[in-house]
Amino acid sequence: MKKTLLLLCVCVSVVNTNAQTGNPDSIKHLLQNDKEDTSRVLHLADLSFEYGESRPDTTMVLALQALSLATRIGFEKGRAVSLNRIGNAYTSLGNYTKAMEVNLQALQINEKINNHDGKQRNLNNIGNLYIFQEDYRQALEYLYRSKTVGETINDNVARKALLSTYVNIAAAYDSLRIFDSATLYAEQTKAIASRINFPRLIGSALSQLGSINFKSGQNTLALEYYRLSIPWSRVANNDLRLSQTFLSIARLFEKTVQEDSVLFYAKQSLSLSTGKGFTKEIRDAARFLSYYYRKFNADSAFLYQDISRAANDSMFSKQKQRQLQTLSFDEKLRQQEIASAELKANEERNHNLQYAAIGFSLISFIILFLLFSHSIIANEKVIRFL
Repeated sequence: MKKTLLLLCVCVSVVNTNAQTGNPDSIKHLLQNDKEDTSRVLHLADLSFEYGESRPDTTMVLALQALSLATRIGFEKGRAVSLNRIGNAYTSLGNYTKAMEVNLQALQINEKINNHDGKQRNLNNIGNLYIFQEDYRQALEYLYRSKTVGETINDNVARKALLSTYVNIAAAYDSLRIFDSATLYAEQTKAIASRINFPRLIGSALSQLGSINFKSGQNTLALEYYRLSIPWSRVANNDLRLSQTFLSIARLFEKTVQEDSVLFYAKQSLSLSTGKGFTKEIRDAARFLSYYYRKFNADSAFLYQDISRAANDSMFSKQKQRQLQTLSFDEKLRQQEIASAELKANEERNHNLQYAAIGFSLISFIILFLLFSHSIIANEKVIRFL
């Protein structure tokens, strides 16, 4: 359950730390009418983001196109944004090592060009990657750095990104069982998200508060928060969180021995996950139902066990596919880095040649000037002698 909640936390932060239009067709239209290469880079990056977790291969291809163009025209901000999108794709593919490497590259560029918005995103993403790897102390270090940078930016986009950082700090503290700090940041997220009417983060904060109270044994309060989060998740079309919230409620009712409610919410989770193709959530809900039915209905227990195994096999198959995709993307990114290095080397070579030409011209001018001056002085001496 812990990993499931943390996974959601990261998904929310990725959604809210990147600019987007929410409409791939409108971005494609903008791309067709782009007259500036810099605009094309940013629109390619935005389009890559729109495919998110569902199609990381498409995200990667478009982000690599954006990176290639940004490198060719020397657009450093565009390079950083493109690397951020590539990091998102690697995260979706489960390659956290490569995602970390790419985000660190983007962070280095954003620090160099003093892009606070980009720095906040990268620090937040790196913090999330440490959460995925269950290194919560290190996660908090980067998330607090993200918070510090984000609080210096005063606009709506930055404010939403900052809320994502807050809810992720709450998740890290929740995992460390430091419930007072977790509650503080989740409450802050809920209050600010409510003030600016940001349904996705309201739902995230309420669900996080449900998790905190569930772990600390406050079952009644946990149930209240989970139920409050449901309509907000629906408004935000956040079906993944909704599915996981249903299963969390089922686990809660299991503790209070309310059989009908356990089965109702667990089956709600399974039904929604099956309809949306959320393989991991199908496995988790079916596994929970299988274990629960073992107490009184062996046939149902075996039925849900088969569903859980099938989902697990599907997850394994997808994992293998993603590993192969990752290898392909690694090679493409390596070629991109080689091209970037060659471009920089050529630029340095051209600069050196220009400096050499300027230096040669300057020396030639000085020599000619000295010769000319010497000639004039010599002529004056001849005239005087005559």
